[in-house]
Amino acid sequence: MKRYFLLFPVLLWACGGQDSQQAQTETPATETASAVHASTLVFLDKSLSVNANKAFVTQKYTKAINELVQSGIQNAGDEVEVWLLHENTAKGKALELTAHSEMGSTEGMSPTDIEAAKTTYDLSLQKERTGFAKQIVDQLEIPNDSKSNQQTDIRASLDAINQKVSEGYSVKAYFFSDMVESMKEAGRRDFHRTPPASSTEAELWAKSDAKTILGKYPNLPKASIRMVLPFEPTASSKINNPAISEYWKVLFKELGVGSV
Repeated sequence: MKRYFLLFPVLLWACGGQDSQQAQTETPATETASAVHASTLVFLDKSLSVNANKAFVTQKYTKAINELVQSGIQNAGDEVEVWLLHENTAKGKALELTAHSEMGSTEGMSPTDIEAAKTTYDLSLQKERTGFAKQIVDQLEIPNDSKSNQQTDIRASLDAINQKVSEGYSVKAYFFSDMVESMKEAGRRDFHRTPPASSTEAELWAKSDAKTILGKYPNLPKASIRMVLPFEPTASSKINNPAISEYWKVLFKELGVGSV
């Protein structure tokens, strides 16, 4: 009997330990991970070098805006931010739009009622998308008559992108711009005065500039960036300097941007 009573607490401890370990193992599996919402950042160039009222530009930009809203707004909590690119881009946020349409619980519903609820949800979400796209296009058409149109601080947009990723969003950024950075301060680029003469020079400049700001934007590798240029396919290299686009592609990649 002594041997029995000595073993019994040990057996209880062992069983209790297994239950405890099992509970600890199972707990994470039963937790529901919070959804990652999408944040679409739209940067509209409001400097003198871009005329968004040209028929080709309006058509191209409107189409791209409709597409990005359609793909970026999928669930409640997904958002679109609109920023204006000019001399003071850092303070250029113009719109912040968040989707609120929710499907809701369908527990206990018949298949017919579930289908009706889904249709209602889809219509509500599409209505929000349509409204968002219209507001962005409206921003596109508003002229910038202030002195801020004399320069374009594209690099300042990186702060907004980096910040959004840090908030836990899945971030896609779209630049509706000719990408002509034009800042007169020391250590900045003014592509109006001195554009890169070749892709090779653009690459050298981009890598050099990236070294000076590397580490400031640790979250950029989790973002994707797309440039929507305002040029017709037949535009000459004098109008659409491919070396400028190359500069930004290299700079973004050097800073670790996930997709360009």
